[in-house]
Amino acid sequence: MGCQHSKANFTSFGRADDEAVPALEEAMKNMTPPESLEELKVFGEGLQTGDILLMHCTHTFGKLAQLMTYNVWDHVAMIVRLDDDSDITQKRIALIQAKPQPKSSTLDWPLPGSPGYGNVEVFEAMGGGVFSYPFVEHAIARGKFCKYTCVRRLRDAQGQPLSSDRRAKIEQFVQDMWGRPYEDSGVAGMSELARPIVKGAPNKSKKANKDQEALDRLFCSELIAEAYQRAGLLPEESLNSNDILPAHFAPEQCIDTYLKAETHGYTLSDVEIFKGPTTKLTKVINDRREELRANNDDADPALQEQPLQKTDSEQGLKPQ
Repeated sequence: MGCQHSKANFTSFGRADDEAVPALEEAMKNMTPPESLEELKVFGEGLQTGDILLMHCTHTFGKLAQLMTYNVWDHVAMIVRLDDDSDITQKRIALIQAKPQPKSSTLDWPLPGSPGYGNVEVFEAMGGGVFSYPFVEHAIARGKFCKYTCVRRLRDAQGQPLSSDRRAKIEQFVQDMWGRPYEDSGVAGMSELARPIVKGAPNKSKKANKDQEALDRLFCSELIAEAYQRAGLLPEESLNSNDILPAHFAPEQCIDTYLKAETHGYTLSDVEIFKGPTTKLTKVINDRREELRANNDDADPALQEQPLQKTDSEQGLKPQ
């Protein structure tokens, strides 16, 4: 699903947080999303390192991104797997102990290797910085602010996921980027966000100006594009990672063009929407959030009453 929609159909601008978006509901007609947290965990276990999560958000910045890029998707993250690798698991635990993920007012983030943790994480840049989170808990914590979520699976021509060497490069990138701050919300950060919107999608036939690229602070799509470059999936010379927007990861947008131009053979599948306001999973997640909040004796009630994007690790969630 790219961006060929009327504005009335594709954005949450002017819609309630739990109101369906016609273009996305139409896309979901022939899909069978998971209906419980148990089914969501099984669904997640089928995902592989390098798979992309695209999200349609309800906060102000998300809605503005939808309008400015004329696209349903305004946030992007990536799947990384631990795969029962004790070395990776111990390194992840060390990272968390040194710099924990931003606190969620809904739940406590479990440690890798703990009962029920699983092998699948969501790697992303949000207002609290660059971190990874367990797949199911991520869906619960994000709640209604991620109205729709879909996956695009990264596979080669034989349907195989990333090779072990490419997965290792992405895992090293996760460790290198852990805890880096989100892009500045001031003039400099907004200018960096506006530049790719104004100039349009990158052109693979032109050499990129690397002086405009920096990784001290990152937007969400910049992080994922850079991860793909580190894994040798996207070119370096013709692409700056900070020229990539979440919309560029949608089908038939420039990331697809770049991938198909490379010789490695990896491409992204069509979107597979597994969460939306009309799905049973959303009600299950909302019920679970209420249950967790009711049982959270240590939470500050005044804090809980605040909008989640200001209290959870969603804090400052913005486009790209």
